[in-house]
Amino acid sequence: MSDSGLVDVLRGDAVGGWLQLPGSATAEVIGSVGFDVVCVDTQHGLIGDDALLPMLQALAATGTPSMVRVPWNTPTPITAALDRGAAGVVVPMVNSAEEAAAAAAACRWPPNGTRSYGPTRHGFMSSPPGDPVCAVMVETVAAVDAVADIVAVDGVDAVFVGPSDLALSMGRPTSAQDGDDEYDALLATVLGACKAREMPVGIFCASAGHVQRFRELGFTYFFVRGDGALLAEMAAAELAASRPGGAEPLRRG
Repeated sequence: MSDSGLVDVLRGDAVGGWLQLPGSATAEVIGSVGFDVVCVDTQHGLIGDDALLPMLQALAATGTPSMVRVPWNTPTPITAALDRGAAGVVVPMVNSAEEAAAAAAACRWPPNGTRSYGPTRHGFMSSPPGDPVCAVMVETVAAVDAVADIVAVDGVDAVFVGPSDLALSMGRPTSAQDGDDEYDALLATVLGACKAREMPVGIFCASAGHVQRFRELGFTYFFVRGDGALLAEMAAAELAASRPGGAEPLRRG
């Protein structure tokens, strides 16, 4: 059985952090902020295999559950992320029940899956931990069309919407996620399928405003902008406030 604690977190209006820059120090900072979960992005982030383990160790030290978005729906990166200690994976570009089943199988040991058992991390030595959370990404029109079948796959624990790819898939600019009737109709289809199975359904959010918008639509968990975007925004704001005429309240160091 999957980590029911993390599934419950994702079901319960969770706000997650997102890491795209390699480095355990950044992971420790983001993990200490108070996010309900933090995802390490090895698909579009700059995080290589050597950086992943110390980042997951840093997150574990903060007590924040960790997930890894793997580069693709193949067993090798899924196994690597889980062996390094992730509590779950986010699997991109899942467009059918068959592809969802492949992702779920890669997350689970026999007889329920195809994952090989090879304990390396401390704490995994004596016995296998419980099954990790398998969150599959719905980010194309084809995936929306198949979403009822996808969420019915045994071993799929959550759905995660990629809002920009979904917009591009339907021939719209990424700004469709700001509000577009046809786009929102696709989201409603995903939400309805997940609600029917009481399955957590999340979405990536480019701003806090997006979190509020998607929460009102019925999403249950949200990953906010990555560490790089947050760093750039804060640096730009600090620079602007430090120029002549800039105004910024004093902060104690």
